[in-house]
Amino acid sequence: RRRAPRPVDTAGTGIPPPGWRRGRCGGGPARVRLLRAIARANAPRPPEESVRFRVACGAAVAVSLLAASAGGELPWAAGLAATALVVTGMSFSWATRAAPPGWVKLVVAAGALGAIGWFGVRIDSGPISDITAVESALTVLFVAVLVLHSFHVPAGTDLLFALVASGGLMAIEAAQAVDLAFAAPVAVWAALAWWTLLERWRSSSGAPLSLAGTAGAVACVVAVAVGAFVALPAPAVSARLDIFSRYPAGGPDRVAIPGALAGDAGLPAEISQPGSRTGPTRVGGYLGFAGDLDTAIRGRLGHRIVMRVRATRPSFWLGETFDTWNGQSWSQSRPARRVLRGGSPFSLPPPEGGAVGGRGDLQTFYLSAGSADLVFHAGRAVEVWFPSPELFVGSDGTIVSPVGLGKGAVYTVESSLEDPGPAALASATGPGLPAGEMRRYTELPRRYRRVAALARRVTAGSSSTYAEVESLISWIGDHIRYSTAIPPLPPGADTVDELLFGNRVGYCEQISTSLAVMLRTLGVPAREAVGYVPGSYDPLTGLYRVEADDAHAWVQVWFPRYGWQDFDPTASVPLATPSAGAAVWGDLGRALRGVPPVPVGAACGLAGLLAAGTWWSRRRPSTWEEKVAANLERAGRSAGLPRRPGDTLADYASAIDASSGDTAATMARAAALVEAAAYGGATPTGEQRRWALHVSRRS
Repeated sequence: RRRAPRPVDTAGTGIPPPGWRRGRCGGGPARVRLLRAIARANAPRPPEESVRFRVACGAAVAVSLLAASAGGELPWAAGLAATALVVTGMSFSWATRAAPPGWVKLVVAAGALGAIGWFGVRIDSGPISDITAVESALTVLFVAVLVLHSFHVPAGTDLLFALVASGGLMAIEAAQAVDLAFAAPVAVWAALAWWTLLERWRSSSGAPLSLAGTAGAVACVVAVAVGAFVALPAPAVSARLDIFSRYPAGGPDRVAIPGALAGDAGLPAEISQPGSRTGPTRVGGYLGFAGDLDTAIRGRLGHRIVMRVRATRPSFWLGETFDTWNGQSWSQSRPARRVLRGGSPFSLPPPEGGAVGGRGDLQTFYLSAGSADLVFHAGRAVEVWFPSPELFVGSDGTIVSPVGLGKGAVYTVESSLEDPGPAALASATGPGLPAGEMRRYTELPRRYRRVAALARRVTAGSSSTYAEVESLISWIGDHIRYSTAIPPLPPGADTVDELLFGNRVGYCEQISTSLAVMLRTLGVPAREAVGYVPGSYDPLTGLYRVEADDAHAWVQVWFPRYGWQDFDPTASVPLATPSAGAAVWGDLGRALRGVPPVPVGAACGLAGLLAAGTWWSRRRPSTWEEKVAANLERAGRSAGLPRRPGDTLADYASAIDASSGDTAATMARAAALVEAAAYGGATPTGEQRRWALHVSRRS
């Protein structure tokens, strides 16, 4: 069919009449513009000739792949294979950059669509209750895209896409990181990414890079990043996505006595060992998480990181409780535990004396070292996701694992927290504990007459159980000195009597025990609890870092309607997770408080003097010509004649002479000596130089 002729422009405007060339094709100029825009978007870009740009980008991609392997999301064999394929693909793209084969682009596009389809099927295959399932699939998707895309990166924009995709992979791995070890690959990737961007600028603009400009850009980026980090609010833990149940490769070892605490059989799988009173100081091994709690000894703890905890809010990480006191040691009157089977999630029965209801709280525990076979938690545990087909639960809510918990184990606990506040506890009323439990939590091995008299005297003005607890805590704070260097307990002595009426020096176990015994003499149900304080909050990972010396003992007091409430006379727990800025400023303030002011101040002062001296020496004129010129400018400013950019030194000196009425043209003659020496090759005598310096200093 013949093409219709273009209509004649009868108006002479050069614009065809509206509506021409419409017909079966339809669409008109709008469709033409759209097709042209699509064609321009898919038009081949100029090939990238910079080798350094390609090397920097390829190195950043390789680091992201290796970081995925280091983070455990990608097997090392797969990570190394993917890295080798990326290197091969980048080399192929360099060799074919001028004329990339068309079939390569089709293969890359088809492979990318296939990877995206696989990801969609994987996510849609069932309910997602584990965030790691999503992140693992997302890691595979990004790795596939990076490998496929590396075979078709002829232009600079293609390389930048690869850099952005590698940044996405790094973000996925960072979301799974639980310590600062991942900071090393992040720093390497960031340096390579910056190098890539610099090479991109050099290649596209052809302009040389300025060191000052580059440093300024880095400083601006760092300042913006730090500002954004400091402004971040406190993290909020999701209610259902941070659910883990994982054990490191190799699997756990079963504890010798099912349901018993680690250390009772002394096997290697049982990390925790009970303390012993051997030696003059009677300090034993790791203490607190065994069948008995001997208050006469203290374990060797140290600063070893035990675990990291991601939690909705800070809390005591409760391990176990004790109800029976014999004057020196605590024990559990009902060590037998109920067996829960069926696997995660384990639904726990309510403990004796526990309140029903409360606010939900989620904690995920990442073990960094071997631990006792206790499952730590906050408040009253409701559900547990744990890497074992069974769990043991005591009547008091203590959770015991059937396997030894080693480094790399991860588990999650959903708890119920009852935090009524002082006013509610002070007015708490309702049914009391059953008679058997009341007797169990107020029983003492003897009458403790002096302790009871002291407790009654301290709480004489208290109107409620809560007021009695606070009065006793206040008295302990005023009269007991906390120290980890506890004095030896004399043979046959009672820990409480020795602390309250003897040395009055102790640490958490002796002090909390004394509070529990004093409350029991008043008929208030109390028990000893052991576990960990929250630990220090790490704003970079959003986790609480719990060290061995964060092991702690405190008191739990029972209240009607609210159950067991935590009270601690030696430590405090923050009310909420701090924001990143608050944590950073708090750490900085603590670090600055530990800096000795005198030597640091002297060093800073000396450094300031050296810097000022260097600056002054560089600003001072080094030759007699520069000194004369500087003196002339100073004299001119004093006379109200600042030197303009176009003024020669001779003209400027003549203007100074004219303003001062000097008919001898003294300043002009001094300037003439300077110009003759600087530009005429003349060598003034020493007398002439001294004269010029002398007259130029006159204002």
